[in-house]
Formats: sequence, structure tokens, C-alpha cells
Amino acid sequence: MKILITGHKGFIGSHLFKTLAVKHDLTGFDIGDPFPNGKYDVVVHLAARGLIRKSVEKPFEYFEDDLAMTMKFLEMTRKNDGILFFPSSGSAAIPSNPYSLSKKQSVEWINLYRKLYSLRAYDMTFYNIYGSGSRKGGVYLFSKMALSGGPITLLGNGKDIRDFVYVTDVVNFIASAIDGAFNPGSYEIGTGVGTSITQLAEMISEEAGGHLQINMEPDVIQTAPRLVARSPALSSFIPLSEGIKLVMKFIREED
Repeated sequence: MKILITGHKGFIGSHLFKTLAVKHDLTGFDIGDPFPNGKYDVVVHLAARGLIRKSVEKPFEYFEDDLAMTMKFLEMTRKNDGILFFPSSGSAAIPSNPYSLSKKQSVEWINLYRKLYSLRAYDMTFYNIYGSGSRKGGVYLFSKMALSGGPITLLGNGKDIRDFVYVTDVVNFIASAIDGAFNPGSYEIGTGVGTSITQLAEMISEEAGGHLQINMEPDVIQTAPRLVARSPALSSFIPLSEGIKLVMKFIREED
């Protein structure tokens, strides 16, 4: 099977590329590369600018590299009668920034293509994905702070609740769907388990071997107070406590 993975050098994409390369004919694409030619059976479109705060600073760049780029791969898939995998975000529930809005609008376009052209697509709502190889996100940043002796700094009041998903669980879902385990449709790639940001910081502090000081700083970006999968597609997953250990192992090894 010929598969195009966009964002194949990124965090999720690199894990997925390594897994699928064992049995499929893969091509990779990243932002800044020439647009790929050819016909693909499957397009897994992961490439995007992904930082909410940066999207507020650079709205047009996020439009170009998120929504507009998604449209290009959506058209490619339609013309080639292929299958599209697209990651939305739990943050699209309250699209208060260019990044989240682009995800929401991309799914709306995908739904329109389903109706007009019978497009086969998997739109996957990703929640807070973390794991070895990522140098962004709360789990990595808090772990890095904790292993250096702290303190851990939180933006906001620490009460927001999130669904933390280890990257290999996401990769296993996509690989299984490509192999036919799941029909095209909409899926919540989450665990269904909610953890507050303060709870996360406390878990990381304890795993680091001490009770570190946790500081609060105001956050100027409005976010949803709770982003947890209601109908999680993952029937089994790596618990957050185990995932934190894996991330800390990764940090120790890279230092």
C-alpha cells in the first residue's frame, strides 16, 4: 500500500513513519518541502503549525500551513480516490485562536467532501498527546523542570482538565485503521481519563523524587476548562503514571 505521511519528521509523524515502514511503501512530506506528486492509497495528514500561542501571533501563517494545506491534501485524496487521515484537536471545541479554528474548519470541509464526493476519511480528535521524542507540552516541560530541581510553573489556575494520551497509543490506532480494524468516520483519540494540570504537576513532582514548588502565572489565552474524550476510541492505553516515567527516561537520556 502506498502511503503519504505529512509531518513525517515531527513528533507523531516520526513515530508513525517508523511503525508503518515495516510493511508499507511510504513517502514523507513536511512543511517547506515541494508539494508531493503521485497517487497514494492513503494520506495521513499530520503536518501543521501546532502551537496555540504562536497562532495568535501569526494568524495568516497558521491559515496557510493548517487550513489551506489541508485543502490541498483533501483535493489530492479526492482526485485519487484515496483515504484521508486527519487529526483535529480537542481545543476545536472552543476555537478561540487561529490554530483551533483551522482544525474546526478543516473537519467541516472534510464532512462536506464526504457528502459531495463520498470521501473516505478518518477525522481523529486528538487530545493531549505526549511521549518520548516530544519537547513540547505539559508532561515534557513539567518533567524537565522537575528533573532540574524545579519549581514547576503553571499558566492559569491549574484547574483545567485534560486527557493525556501516549504517542504509541495514537500510532497503534492509525496503523490498525489502515489495516482495516476501523471503518472511516470520526474518532476521539483519547483515554476518557481526565487529569487537572495541577494533578499532573504533582504526579511529576512525586515521580522526580520530591515535592517541588508549583508556581502559578496568568494565562492570556482562553482555553476550555475540560477537554476529555467522551467516547474514547482507545480501549487500552498506557496510563499517565507510566507515561511520565517513560518521558523522564527520555529526558535523562538526552541530557
